[in-house]
Parts: sequence; C-alpha cells; structure tokens
Amino acid sequence: MDLQQAFDSTARVLFGQEIGKLEEFAPYLSEMMQPYQVKKSCLSGKTVMVSLSLYPADARFISQDEIGKLKFAPLSVNEIKDIDSLFEAVGERVVYCGNKLFGRNQNVTEVDNCVDSVGIFHSNNVYNVKFGAYLSFLRDSENVFGVSGFPQSRNTMRSFWGVGLNRCFECYFSTKLSEVYYGFNCIGCQSCMFAFNLRGKRFCIGNLELEKGRYLALKDKLTREMGDKLRADKRLFSIVDIALAGSDGKNPQWIAQENRVPPKVEEAFGKTTRLLLGKELHPSEKYAQWLLERAVKVRKVRGALGGPAYKLEGLPQVAQIPADRLVPLSEQAKSAESRIEIGEGESPGLDEIFSRVSKKALLCFEFEDGANEDCVDVAEKFGGAHNYRLVDCTNGKYSGFGTSSINSEYIFGGYLRILNSQFCINCFDSTGLARCFEVDSSYTCKDSYLCHNCENVENAILCFNVKAMRYAVGNTEVGKEEYERIKKMLCGHMASELEARGKLGFDIFSIPKGKKSGKGT
Repeated sequence: MDLQQAFDSTARVLFGQEIGKLEEFAPYLSEMMQPYQVKKSCLSGKTVMVSLSLYPADARFISQDEIGKLKFAPLSVNEIKDIDSLFEAVGERVVYCGNKLFGRNQNVTEVDNCVDSVGIFHSNNVYNVKFGAYLSFLRDSENVFGVSGFPQSRNTMRSFWGVGLNRCFECYFSTKLSEVYYGFNCIGCQSCMFAFNLRGKRFCIGNLELEKGRYLALKDKLTREMGDKLRADKRLFSIVDIALAGSDGKNPQWIAQENRVPPKVEEAFGKTTRLLLGKELHPSEKYAQWLLERAVKVRKVRGALGGPAYKLEGLPQVAQIPADRLVPLSEQAKSAESRIEIGEGESPGLDEIFSRVSKKALLCFEFEDGANEDCVDVAEKFGGAHNYRLVDCTNGKYSGFGTSSINSEYIFGGYLRILNSQFCINCFDSTGLARCFEVDSSYTCKDSYLCHNCENVENAILCFNVKAMRYAVGNTEVGKEEYERIKKMLCGHMASELEARGKLGFDIFSIPKGKKSGKGT
C-alpha cells in the first residue's frame, strides 16, 4: 500500500467514499501540525525541515545526510580562558540539523526526527508510524493524516492532543475514542458526533443520546455530507469554528495564576540547579519568566459558567477558542448536560447541526486521571506528583515552569517533547536525557550543556551533530581534566548571571558568535 491508497482507505472508513488526492488537502491537514520551520542547507541549498520554530533567522542549517561534509579546524582548548573565548572557539561549529532520521525508515519524505516509520510525508517527530502525512509529535499510529500529539491512533484525520483514537475525525484533548466525529475532552466514548466533555457515552449527537438505529441513520447522512464537502471544497469547518460561532465576542476576563509553588517543587528546583550549575538557586519564581519563555503559554480566564478555565495559547487551532466557550474541569460534568434538540422524525443536515451545536458546545482543556498529588496550575494530570505550571504531567514528578514532564522528573522549562528524562533545565525535543542544560533534539545524553542533535553523548559542552563522545567541547574530546576546567568556568558564569538577573543572555538557539567564527566547509 502506498500513501495515497492509505489516505483513500481512511476516507472510506470515515466518510464512506474517497475524497480526492492527498496533496489537495495539504493546507487543511497541515493546520494541525505544531509550529516548525523549513530552511535551506548552508552547504547545498537543499530543503531542510526542523521540528521547532525556535531557531533564529540567521542560523545555519544542514540536512542529516550532510553532517559528514562539515569540516572544522581542530579546537585548541588552550585558547579557552573565559566565557567569551569559549564561544569564540566553538562558534563555527554551531550548525543546526534537520531532516533527521533514526532507526529503520521506508518511503519517508520531507520529515524531521522520524524513527522506525513507513510511508510518511511532510511530518516531524514521528515514531513507529505507518502511512501518514502532516503529522507532528505522533507515535505508534497507522493511517493518520493531519494528526498531532495523539499517539496510538488509527484511521484518523484532523485531530489534536490526547491518546488513542480509532476511526475518528476532528477530535481534540480526548482519550480512548472510537468512531467519534468532532469530539472535545471526551473519554471512553464510541459512536458519537459533536460530543463535548462526555465520559463513556455512545450514540450521541450534540451530546444528545439517541436510540442506536436512529443514531446510525443520522450518522450515515452526516458523514456522507462531510465526504461530499471535503471532496468538493478540500476542507470542512472545525471545532474551533463551532466555538467561534457560539461566542459573544466579548474580551476575556483574565485571572491571575495561583502562584503557589508546591514545597517539593521548590526543593526540586534547588536540587536540579545544584546538580547542573553547582549552586542552589531560590526562589524558583525568580526564574519563572526565563523558564516559561519558550513553553506553551497557559492562562486562566473567566469561563462560560463563571469558573476559572484554562486557555492554551500558541498551539495550532485551539489558541483561537474564545474564553466564553471554555469551562474548568470542575464544571465539565455540568457542561456535558448542555445538549442540542432533535425532534421526533427530524433528520437535520450538517449545516443545521453546526448551527445548533455552536449554541451549546462548551469546551474544557483540563484532564485528570489516575492518582495525582499537589499539582498546581497543571491543565492535564495523569499520575503526576508535585508539579507546578505545566500543561501536561503524564507520570511526571517534581517539575515546573514548562510545558510537559512525561515519564520524567525534575524537569524545568523547555517546550514540548521531553520523555524519560531527569534533572533537566530548558531542554527540547529530546528523549532519555539526564542532568542536561539547554539541550535540543538529542537522545540518551548525560551531563551535557548547550548541545544540539547529539546521541549517546556524555559530559559535553557546545557539541553539535555528534554521537558517542565523552568529555567533549565543541565536538572535540578534550579529556576529563580540561573538560572539568571548562565546565566549572561555564557553570560558574551561568549561575552568577542567573542569580543576578534571573535569566541568561544566551541559550541553545542563540549561541553568541565569536570574532573568529566562520563557516564549515
């Protein structure tokens, strides 16, 4: 099966018909992708995809298959006397890498950070995915198109953030759904359409529960209309469109964050800074702005029913959802009772359903499942403990001031995907890190600082696009003694600057340029 065949098969499953060529839906499906960049290689001019939007405009990029073509003069550690000479010595080695492939991949095109996947087009951060396009941050899925942050999905289109979809379309912030169309914050539901904040329901349209036979008849009619519109227009309205249509258009009433750092989070921040920088930094709130600078933004607003609701910003589609259509988790069950009416014998079409649902639909960004302990200002809690100001703490502990801590602990700052890691500050798009500071797009690295695209690297400073190095500075193994000298100098400088200013003047995406900086050849 090729990618077009997979797209046709998924369309038949969802809409009972094929809807056209996959490339015709590129603008529509790519709307669900997390922010990314497409650059040009500084060596060849070829197109390079990188999975984050944080790289500076004047940075240099290469494709993974060009790493071997970069040639640099040997690094002389004797010239490294202070922080300025350190950045000057490694400046020419600061080259970011895209189009990264790991493991075994087949028929993958225009991808970055793709692992063990088959039949993937224009996607990033995919692991063990078979046949999909316009994806990001997705794993263990098959026949998926325009899906982001929704692992364990099958035969699904246009869905965003959750776990476990089968034969679904336009679903957000949900888990364990089957044959659901237009679902938001639903758990364990089957055979539902236009479902909001439902738990364990079947045969519902607009949250109205119907007899099975009647539901199936209406579903057949509505999905046929969806397929017809997609085939003709190459897009359909979204849940965001439904929310906007129901909004009163008034400005949101913002509510201050709770601003109570759990004691064990404060303790964890001190422990993490001591391990990474050699000095405990307190209070953690002093560094909040610095740590949250690149995280997914979360704010609290006065919701539709009066309670304080979370509003996520900076994410595709959902950032547009107006405050007056949101509710907090405490009002989720009540909001689920808001349902449309369908008269006996009535068979409304898609446009009429849209009109009715837009007046009723209330949305909730919050989840809570499993045992959670002292998670303050965290929108999605799945077995988390002692976390503060995160979007998602799935099995995350002792973390804060960031986006997520997933199967990880002692994580502060950063953006989205940090998995199976410990004691990290401002790390990005990485898995299996331990005691790392400002590390991006790396795998199984330890005790490393300001590194990018490294694998199985330990005790490294300012290393880019290398594997299996120890005691390395600027891609050069310098030995333990010299490494420790340079590390002490760097960490001392960073600790002093943080203590004085509450932030650093550089990061992995803005390495200062030394006077001698040149280009790799």
